[in-house]
Amino acid sequence: MESIYFDLTEEEFSKGRKILLWSFTGLFFMGGVGVLIASPVFGLHEIKPSLCMAPFGISLLVGLISTFATIKRKDLFFSIDDDKIEFRYGVIKPVKYSFQWAEIKDLVMPHKEKKVLLNFKNGSSYTIDLTWLQKKKTHLIRKHLFNTAKYKDMEVRKIMHLSQLKKK
Repeated sequence: MESIYFDLTEEEFSKGRKILLWSFTGLFFMGGVGVLIASPVFGLHEIKPSLCMAPFGISLLVGLISTFATIKRKDLFFSIDDDKIEFRYGVIKPVKYSFQWAEIKDLVMPHKEKKVLLNFKNGSSYTIDLTWLQKKKTHLIRKHLFNTAKYKDMEVRKIMHLSQLKKK
């Protein structure tokens, strides 16, 4: 079987989007400062200083998104080859997972969800959640997992939802 490798860090914000996010952060922060100093400096006593909380809150939220878009993340990838399934993903603290094909008993692939359940020979299981990926990459990964499992003569069960499996 051929191996497949997806570099998941290539999907980043463009420079223009980062500039827009930081501009909105600055504009809302300046709006909050303007509302805060409107009463004591400009004598506009009908504007309460507590109204500055909304622009500062929006500025904080957009600032967090801007920071997340600007900071480089570690190498996020998904790799399937003849020996193992290996991937690293996560938003805050990425974790690397590696599973040997020899340890896997069967795969459960729900039709309505972007997940794959790996059942191991020792009785444990792990759910690979692919909902955070683009639809095209999710489809290719699931297809390659299915084909590799069939190539290795593993049982692949197809169900509608993973919740059906847990009820039994």
